[in-house]
Amino acid sequence: MSMIYKGAVVETELSKNSNGGTEMMRKRLLDNVQSELLEGCAIHFSRPRDIPTDVKNILYCHDLAEDPENKVLMDGGWDKFNHFVFVSAWQRDQYIMAFGLPYSKCSVIPNAIEKRYEAEEKNTETIRFIYHTTPHRGLELLAPVFDALSKEYPNIHLDVYSSFAVYGWAAADEPYKELFKQIENHPKMTYHGFASNEKVLTALDNAHIFLYPNIWKETSCIALIEAIRSGVICIHPNYGALPETAANATVMYDFDEDPSKHANLAYAIAKSVLEHQKNDSGFINRFTRSDRYGLVPNDITTYANSWTKLLRQINAPVQFSVNEK
Repeated sequence: MSMIYKGAVVETELSKNSNGGTEMMRKRLLDNVQSELLEGCAIHFSRPRDIPTDVKNILYCHDLAEDPENKVLMDGGWDKFNHFVFVSAWQRDQYIMAFGLPYSKCSVIPNAIEKRYEAEEKNTETIRFIYHTTPHRGLELLAPVFDALSKEYPNIHLDVYSSFAVYGWAAADEPYKELFKQIENHPKMTYHGFASNEKVLTALDNAHIFLYPNIWKETSCIALIEAIRSGVICIHPNYGALPETAANATVMYDFDEDPSKHANLAYAIAKSVLEHQKNDSGFINRFTRSDRYGLVPNDITTYANSWTKLLRQINAPVQFSVNEK
């Protein structure tokens, strides 16, 4: 996508209209790492285009290893880069297996977000579910699951913030238009489409459950990190890098490739949470008041320190000496 070249952003056709997680991390890197450390590097945010020869090249990977854009790494093409940064150990291992990257050239720096939620009690008169990622990741399973739950529990509501417009690809929503319409027409669901990150974070502050029947391999999942940090009960499968991102702060179940079995697992766990709340009105607030902020190592300070340490190592001159006996 984009590149930070000698401290300046160079946009590509993929990044200029995008407001996704990759762009969020680019901003955090620029805002929190000393500019002089960036002057000798080109940091490529996935899908590299031009690879300059006058600086150290770092590929900051956010995509899956099987993404077609990664063909540049095949047949030893990875040697064009001095270092690789991944958002999870799971993702790093996928790239090492796919392209034979040297382990010594690979680092893991998890995505980071700001702390917002202060563990205050939430109003539970209506139990608010939320879905705040692109539709291909599990919305088609969530909609019928929530519909079934809403027939048993009248005090629940689902807010859906979902559109490829976040990446500047609004046309990619076309296959999901009928699904969006079904959500819009449901009395217990609200389709918000694309919304700013600030608006989504405000919605998370008031949400109770992130039911995420994920069917797309996540390399990290900022949506999950944001939900955990907002005191939301998160329910999802152990698919891709989600177990690593969750850091034991979520309710996780075994992934099943069969959509019907997957949906039934998600339904059963969500129903269990709602039953607990029905029998004990303080259940959800006790769960969300637990100090889970510290369980997820995704704070801005750690993120900045990790990048600072790495850039100093990469920029340091090679030192070599022969020990004479």
